[in-house]
Amino acid sequence: MTTRQPTEQPAWQLLTTHKTQTPAVLKQGTSYTANAAGISLDFSRQFINDDTLNLFGQLLEQQDWKTWQAKMFGGEAINTSENRAVLHVALRGSYNGTDAGINDEVAQTQNSFFTFAEAVRRGEIKSHTGEAFTDVINLGIGGSDLGPRLICHALADQNATPRVHFVANLDPVEMQRVLHGLNPTTTLFILSSKSYSTVETQANAEAAVAWLSANSSADKAAIKAAHFCAVSNNIKAVSAWGINVDRCFTLPEWVGGRFSLWSAVGLSIAMAIGEKGFRELLAGAHEMDQHFLCAPLSENLPALLAIIGIWNTNFHGAQTHGVIIYSERLRYLPDYLQQLEMESNGKCVDKDGQPVSYATSPVLFGGLGTTTQHSFFQMLHQGTHLVPLDIISLSATRAIRSHDGDTRADDLLLFAKAQSDALAYGIAALPASLRDAWQTKPSYSHFPANRPNSRIHLEALTPKTLGALIAMYEHKTFLQGVVWHVNSFDQWGVELGKVMFGAMK
Repeated sequence: MTTRQPTEQPAWQLLTTHKTQTPAVLKQGTSYTANAAGISLDFSRQFINDDTLNLFGQLLEQQDWKTWQAKMFGGEAINTSENRAVLHVALRGSYNGTDAGINDEVAQTQNSFFTFAEAVRRGEIKSHTGEAFTDVINLGIGGSDLGPRLICHALADQNATPRVHFVANLDPVEMQRVLHGLNPTTTLFILSSKSYSTVETQANAEAAVAWLSANSSADKAAIKAAHFCAVSNNIKAVSAWGINVDRCFTLPEWVGGRFSLWSAVGLSIAMAIGEKGFRELLAGAHEMDQHFLCAPLSENLPALLAIIGIWNTNFHGAQTHGVIIYSERLRYLPDYLQQLEMESNGKCVDKDGQPVSYATSPVLFGGLGTTTQHSFFQMLHQGTHLVPLDIISLSATRAIRSHDGDTRADDLLLFAKAQSDALAYGIAALPASLRDAWQTKPSYSHFPANRPNSRIHLEALTPKTLGALIAMYEHKTFLQGVVWHVNSFDQWGVELGKVMFGAMK
């Protein structure tokens, strides 16, 4: 079967007809759920029925999704514009190909950066003054920042050392704020840049050296040797800059930037949560990999999310997608997903170099519940735009409580449920007495309802469940790219601005 633009497939035409014949009305009592790897998905509040799912099953078959799965997990060069394999799944033990060297390479590089990270955690790696490091600052941007930042914020023990910080922005204010209050004699920097050609990271590395030098009588060479390590494949350039080769950690060429947190790019993660925590993160992702490969469509979390997104974007005209997180620890998940989804599938040209006539990636945005309820939720409830949501929550049973009787975590979970129902069903979700009272209000209190949303719930936030959550969204993004017939693994849209900057410099 030849993959092509989805609008040419028979199932797409059937879905178009199905859309016109199916009222976009969300009804209470409908139940569509699926579970895997400690994550539950409730998509009962979407414009989905059994016929929709069956037709999408046909579309996925016509777009040959199982073959594309096998190609990715088997190490074929599915990044066609750059002629590269896409094997971040190999970093978590999910490679299905025949090249024995792949797993050996993964094990060797993991052992290398795990050993270094554990030595830093134990205080065995010293500063130029002979002191253990209390703080680590990751200098990176894009894939070298967003994934590690998300995981460290979610999982790191705030009372443990070393404390891990992140600087990505070229604006010096970010670094100034991170450095404020830190001790330069006990601060270690990770220079994270796969190609060592990222302007922002290089500039911030020079600023870090200036800060360290201003507080030390040692020469710059000694400071760089003691206070820097690197994640880069350009060992020659990094070494010439002044970082010892034994502190340079590489990643395979078949790992793309936005999928690289599982690699040595996750050195900051290993320093924050340790090798044990990192391996649990990998185990959770591996479990989701196997679920994606083996679960039937009706139970397959990444596939269901992909289907729902395509249905809303291409058939219901949604141009945006919101991710609302009812957990401070997952604050950076929307930022991470913005790069994952929009950099992957924000394409107007297909795999064959032909323009597409249909929408691809919607604009992804997000924020924290309950704070967003007091800002843009007004538009979500009563605005003129259809904005589908993922509403993500955690069980309150293991929540941090500051005092006996602290119910804030319980209330947070209730708000997630309440907003999900309010968006979908409006005042119909209220108890009868409250509903009758609301109906007497004037027209400006009218709620259109029918705002589709999916509930994604984690029983606990652990390295394993977080690894599974991230892998779930990775595979959702991959499968949407398969259906939209775009290459989800290049990012030419990132390059022009860099070239333009160089021309102006």
